[in-house]
Amino acid sequence: AGATMTFSAQKCGICFQPPSIILIYRDNGQDKTRQRIMPIRNFSRFSDCSRAAEQLKNNPRHKAYLEGVSLRQLQKLYSLLRGHLEGHSLAESLEKFRQEETIDPEEDMNKLDDKELAKRKSIMDELFEKNRKKKDDPDFVYNVEVEFPQDEQLESCTWDMESDEEI
Repeated sequence: AGATMTFSAQKCGICFQPPSIILIYRDNGQDKTRQRIMPIRNFSRFSDCSRAAEQLKNNPRHKAYLEGVSLRQLQKLYSLLRGHLEGHSLAESLEKFRQEETIDPEEDMNKLDDKELAKRKSIMDELFEKNRKKKDDPDFVYNVEVEFPQDEQLESCTWDMESDEEI
């Protein structure tokens, strides 16, 4: 039992009957692909998906296997299960989740409570990571230079003018 086990998650999905999260993972120690079924207990259509996802991810029995699965992915699976329990179709649940996970650029985030703000930041972080160009990407370009059009009249601002006045 002294050997360290390393697992890499390949796919993660949900089964409605019986309610369970299914993980297809690679057991790097034995060089095999395996399936792990994690039953979902005590979850109803009134349950908090974020809390359920955190509890599963931190569960000592599953923690090592779920290392490569994002908390957001688990929240999505729980939200699909909750939609199913509420009688929604899979398509309806996916659409509802997509709407909840979309950032509205016109929204005033100063008016959000801490929990909602943390959720928006998490969505933005994930979107940033997904769109970020890394050195290994085939279309990565180092030191991109962009010319901005100079034909428009530049507006002057009072805050960027040099001033001898001290505040």
